[in-house]
Amino acid sequence: MAVDEALMQSARRDGGATLRFYRWEPGCLSFGRNQAARGSYDPEAAAARGIDVVRRPTGGRAVYHHRELTYSVTAPASTWGSLRDTYCRINRALASGLGALGIPARCAGADLPPGRSPRPTARACFRDPLPGEVTAAGRKLIGSAQWRDGGALLQHGSLLLEDEQDVVEQLRTHQSRENAPTGAISLLELLGVVPAADVLAGALAEGFREEFGLPLRPGRLAQVEAEAAADLEGRYADPAWTWRR
Repeated sequence: MAVDEALMQSARRDGGATLRFYRWEPGCLSFGRNQAARGSYDPEAAAARGIDVVRRPTGGRAVYHHRELTYSVTAPASTWGSLRDTYCRINRALASGLGALGIPARCAGADLPPGRSPRPTARACFRDPLPGEVTAAGRKLIGSAQWRDGGALLQHGSLLLEDEQDVVEQLRTHQSRENAPTGAISLLELLGVVPAADVLAGALAEGFREEFGLPLRPGRLAQVEAEAAADLEGRYADPAWTWRR
């Protein structure tokens, strides 16, 4: 989370765009920026299972990150239009990249009129597909959220390789649990196998190249970005931030 925000600062300062892919180890439960989590989730149960807990800088609802691939995009906020336009274009790029691998991905409700997203609750992110999100067979495949601040944007999201989102319910306090299917679908369920990480990242990157017409080149964090991430890491590791609501 600190690296994503550091890349957002870089976009604000230097005007560039970055596409990033990463995995989580150990598994981690993440809360949306404004999601009420205190009293609804059990930090001791997470610790007993070796699961980290963090709060994202972006909005949305709880996600369990383990057998999944996370993407992030940072850029100046004015690069691709409004929040809604940018959100839909990024998700369209993701769906296009997955389509090249034979995955029947589409953006849910892309033709719906603009509207407000539901207020974040303790419900899992993958419980309900929202307009513009990437789905397959009518179920959510990628959950995404976007944050804009100071003239820069960060959008990141989780592509399920396997569906373990029932962990979100298992980590809720007993009185707040819901007994309902997650509404998620994974690449394993769709394909019977999970594509190799480099194949998957390459296909998604090609979807971005086609959608935005931008050249892509591999890179590493610049020194200033690594230093900014190190400075930000303390906030994301602080229980006062994670459990602030």
